[in-house]
Amino acid sequence: MTTTSSKLRPKDFRRAFWRTFSMGASWEYSKQLGVGYAYAMTPLLERIFRNKPDKLKESLKRNTEFFNVSNFCASTIMGISASMEERYADSDDFDPNTISNIKASLMGPLSAIGDSLMMGTWRIICTSIATVFALKGNFLGPLLFILAYNIPCTLVRWYGLKYGYQFGVGFLDKLNMSGAFEKLSYYSSILGMIVIGAMTSNYVVINTPLSFGKGKAKLTLQGDVLNQIVPGLLPLLAVFIMYKLLKKGVNVGWIIFGTFVLGIVCSYFKIFVP
Repeated sequence: MTTTSSKLRPKDFRRAFWRTFSMGASWEYSKQLGVGYAYAMTPLLERIFRNKPDKLKESLKRNTEFFNVSNFCASTIMGISASMEERYADSDDFDPNTISNIKASLMGPLSAIGDSLMMGTWRIICTSIATVFALKGNFLGPLLFILAYNIPCTLVRWYGLKYGYQFGVGFLDKLNMSGAFEKLSYYSSILGMIVIGAMTSNYVVINTPLSFGKGKAKLTLQGDVLNQIVPGLLPLLAVFIMYKLLKKGVNVGWIIFGTFVLGIVCSYFKIFVP
């Protein structure tokens, strides 16, 4: 990695990069990723403040403050913070609170981008593709998911650290001014909704044997009525009900438990069948 300062070396960035993978191991409620973030930053800070132990101690303590962001996006903030820590090391007039303020201001936007693009969109796409193989008993299913999801996340970690340091705070300012974040987020959300809709149709299975009438006038509720209105209407309704419950703040555990109980009751009374 090319650096803009003689202080930080390529091996310092490599050490910090590998430490980002264990950042979540120390997650706790009061500071969340704070301690893990300081641990990942330590190789960079030790090099920057190698001749200034007092500033190193202060910086390490400051970097354990509350921090929470999509894990693989943390390296971008680390790179930007490292460039600012260098300014602080070179000048006693530089206010270190600026570094904390920049960190806090970046957590929200990067979390939104990371959660929507990778967690909410790309992970769902990878899961839907891998599930097709897994349901057929193909070992490529889990392997494909691991590679397809983790390779992009790893690249984001590395290049986020690299370019975050090289361009500093101006890196994200330029992206915001160009509107790249908004466009990428908008089109990714559309793609994510398409994938979720496809998964709803293919992997949420609800069958009911209920019917009306007798003989040739007999109509099945699902095949002759509901599916004629909208194919796969029952799975769609089930997903919509789950969505509304989540929007109302119902605990996920209660939703799972209620679905489990409802499935047993409806199966016993032949309302739903496998």
